[in-house]
Amino acid sequence: MTLHTRNSLFFLLIALTVTSCGGGKKRATKDEVTAPTKAESIGNIHFFLETSASMGGYLKGGTTFKDVVADVVTKANQIKPVSLYTISGKPEPVSGDINTFVAQMATTPLATGKSSELHQIFKQVGEKAKGNNVAVFVSDCILSFPDADIKRNPEVNRNDASSTLKNSIYDQFATFNKQGIGATVLAYTSPFNGTYYTYQNQKQALKGEARPFYVWIIGKQSLIGPFTQQLLESLSTTPAKRLDFGAAGALKQYDLFFGLNKSGEWRAERNNLINIEMGRKAKPIEFAIGLNLAGLPDYAQAEAYLQKNLATAVDNGEIKLVKVQRKAAVETGRMSDREQKLLSQNTHVLTFRVSTLFADEATMTLKLPVRFDSWYIDWSTMDDRSAEGRRNKTFALEHLMTGVREAYQTNGNEFASMSIKLSK
Repeated sequence: MTLHTRNSLFFLLIALTVTSCGGGKKRATKDEVTAPTKAESIGNIHFFLETSASMGGYLKGGTTFKDVVADVVTKANQIKPVSLYTISGKPEPVSGDINTFVAQMATTPLATGKSSELHQIFKQVGEKAKGNNVAVFVSDCILSFPDADIKRNPEVNRNDASSTLKNSIYDQFATFNKQGIGATVLAYTSPFNGTYYTYQNQKQALKGEARPFYVWIIGKQSLIGPFTQQLLESLSTTPAKRLDFGAAGALKQYDLFFGLNKSGEWRAERNNLINIEMGRKAKPIEFAIGLNLAGLPDYAQAEAYLQKNLATAVDNGEIKLVKVQRKAAVETGRMSDREQKLLSQNTHVLTFRVSTLFADEATMTLKLPVRFDSWYIDWSTMDDRSAEGRRNKTFALEHLMTGVREAYQTNGNEFASMSIKLSK
């Protein structure tokens, strides 16, 4: 055997040894690839009950208000132990447990505090909603200036609710938005037995008149969405209305699947489609992308909302959204490990069909505009001095909700904005 032959055999044996010992790129096991990202968990739940004097009528007699509040704190406490506070000026911790608090609502005058500006209350509630904490706040949500200002000018609430008060609310919730804090509002109505204060601070005695009240859930959007859903599934009383305000900028990220829901001839390259074959003999081009919409309000994650509101266009062709699926509805039996990992990182799968490309290259754009429900307009009044003017309505609610809505409107008012390159 020549020296050259011996050296060749030596290096061959080394190569075989390295390969057999796993010296190449390690192939991830299925368990490693498909393990979903760990869901965030709630840190603490802080519950606040507004106890200014205007709330007293909700706590007298048998009222839906007491039923709902008792239900919310009890069911929330099963999700995570709840810390209790009353608030009219500054938060006051409630001593005792959940059962003691529920009993106090029936036996102890709680709503005795002076009126306070809502944006200041929201600020203090929001302080408890940072990080992974969630704050729940119950209030009649009547926008009002301090008593001294109303005494000087009885029309100040009606004249300046759309400017000063609305913008104070906007400023506070814009701060929440920058901190990544979102909000969900649950609206209810309840008999009211007690003193009602009009926008001029005039006292009127009400006996069983229907009055709205609101449960606010405030915290990181990825937490309050699942928390709200879990809470609602356990509550005995369904809210009359709901409104979600997200704290997420326009989503720009997506994952292109290379096999899931695929039809026709094309290849995936850097999240774009290349080598697309079009023509009469070619199959229609269909492809799917994964989106993580967890940061959006619940209603914006609904399949029907996406089907109706997602604007899809291509500059040199024709394209159509053909299917919207929640992650749980996707059949994973034939998916590769790599695609299952992509799926685990997203909440939705959207499938599109390209019917025509007029040029060798095209750009597809997806835009999901922000849409907010406007039910609160019908729940709002600017003159609450008569039963007809205020029944089932809240003074200046439209301006409060408008201030919040404007705080969460993203640039271009879009929940999502992205583009995908298509080339033949």
